[in-house]
Amino acid sequence: MKKIKFASVGFTILLILFTGCAKETATTTSKSNEKVVTVKEAKKSSENKYGVYEEEDFDEDYDEEVATKIELTDTGSKIEGAGVSEKDHTVSITAGGTYILSGSYKGQIKINANEETVHLVLDNVSIINSSSSAIYVEQAKKVITTLAEGTNNTLSDGTDYTFDSAEQTEPDATFFSKDDLTINGKGSLEVTGNYSNGVRSKDDLIITNGALTITAKNNAIKGKDSVSIADGSFSLKTTEGDGIQANNSNEADKGWIAIDGGTFTIQSGNDGIQAETNLSIAKSDIKIQTVNGYEDQSVDTTSSYKGLKASGNIIVDEGTFDLNTADDTIHSNGTVTINNGSFSLASGDDGIHADTDLLINNGTITVKNSYEGLEGATVTINDGDISVKASDDGINAAGGSQGEDEQGGQFGTDSFSEPDDGGDTTKFIEINGGTTYVNANGDGIDSNGDIRMTAGTLIVNGPTDDGNGALDYDGTFTMDGGVFAASGSSGMAMSTSDASSQASLSLYFDNNQEAGTLVNLKNVSGDTIISFAPEKNFSHIAISSPDLKIGDSVTLYTGGEDSGTEKNGLYQNSDYSNGTELAKILLNDAVTSVDQSGTKVTDNQMGGGPGGQPPR
Repeated sequence: MKKIKFASVGFTILLILFTGCAKETATTTSKSNEKVVTVKEAKKSSENKYGVYEEEDFDEDYDEEVATKIELTDTGSKIEGAGVSEKDHTVSITAGGTYILSGSYKGQIKINANEETVHLVLDNVSIINSSSSAIYVEQAKKVITTLAEGTNNTLSDGTDYTFDSAEQTEPDATFFSKDDLTINGKGSLEVTGNYSNGVRSKDDLIITNGALTITAKNNAIKGKDSVSIADGSFSLKTTEGDGIQANNSNEADKGWIAIDGGTFTIQSGNDGIQAETNLSIAKSDIKIQTVNGYEDQSVDTTSSYKGLKASGNIIVDEGTFDLNTADDTIHSNGTVTINNGSFSLASGDDGIHADTDLLINNGTITVKNSYEGLEGATVTINDGDISVKASDDGINAAGGSQGEDEQGGQFGTDSFSEPDDGGDTTKFIEINGGTTYVNANGDGIDSNGDIRMTAGTLIVNGPTDDGNGALDYDGTFTMDGGVFAASGSSGMAMSTSDASSQASLSLYFDNNQEAGTLVNLKNVSGDTIISFAPEKNFSHIAISSPDLKIGDSVTLYTGGEDSGTEKNGLYQNSDYSNGTELAKILLNDAVTSVDQSGTKVTDNQMGGGPGGQPPR
């Protein structure tokens, strides 16, 4: 279905795929938080690519001899050291230094240390505050929180907060900081955010280690300016908000999320991971389910339930991603770049969506369910093993199929303009390598502009109805290399363009062929050029292979069996036998269009063969 998108975000983020500064130079000033990363600091975080860290963020050591010790009790905490006092169930830290907390407490830890750094060590601590945050950082240069090795720590708040005035809305998290906040350590932290957020910083939030279990009404982890995660294990659950969020929309160099490692299990009431600007992932293991997953039809479609989401750019270098979402599994209002990784995607809307460019350089990507599978103004596949299943278009470059549903899926249409006559040359699908398999009920491959293929393998199982086609493009499809086989109905059938340097065969059948029927082409020596069994019923096939040469004659067979190695219906090391010979076909042009008897068909590139009865 042709999709027209409404305007995206009100600004274009050019802030680049490398959110957070690279650490290779001797001295680098990060645009993300204007802190200097030196060579010494870079050694501490040499494996971290996108996040912005300082050496102290990784330092989990502390000296008990000089630290202030706080043993929390409801009847009066035991304090050994300076910089801290207690009154009315509030432990107040007012100076920089190291503070070791232990025990159980019904009250609040409040930090107001001016521009000094506070190092909190949680050593089997349990804090419950029914009327506000369990830990509230009102002011500090930075608070570094270390989860002591082998300890279990818990923080919890109530469903209602008590404020000094009706205008006051903060704090609003169980662990709330107005300034930079770091969490590290080899212990565990369990946070329950009954009021709103779990862990929140209004500046930069950095996590370098630890086992975090967070259940929150709103967002589990929220950093306004940025979130940098180097490592750790995370179990995040929200009822209304996002799993991880950075939300500064007023400054273009903030509002980003960088994940350099870690293991994440996220069950979110809205988006799984949401960045206001850029989302950059170097390596991680991420499992996300939004609401009840891709089959959830009860959601409010004016809200967002995406897996990985950014208003700027998304880049993924490596990792494993299991995403089951009511909305798009991966969505960017800018570009999406996938360099590697393993992706299992089930979406109630689009599999991977980019408002501008979708670039896949490598990886294993399986879109198990989607409305549209891969979508962008441009889609470029350079390598990888890709499998797409879509109820509408499989791969879409700002286009869409023409069907009964004009709404563009459960969450409405996408903001792509309609092409001019002859296509939009700024929109294209380009395949330069890898293996791409598409099973679509709408158009298999749809471009408002061009399609280009230079290498790799592209297999398309297109629609069985005559209102859509395995191919649909408004410009040209230049086939200059690789193996291509697209099957589907003949009513809107298209093949490659005459401008291609590699020959193609556009083949129309007199009757519908059953799913699984083998189509085999042999050269004059009897060697198989291609052996292909479409997964669905079909009446048209478009085929191109480097072994198809203009001026050669090929023999067409159907039926029979093939004992070669099958993948996506295409047989490698083919050993074909017992088929029925239908015709000998002379390849007399870049595109040869014939019916099953070998008779030339005038293929009008949108009007079918014998089933659609074009002139011959």
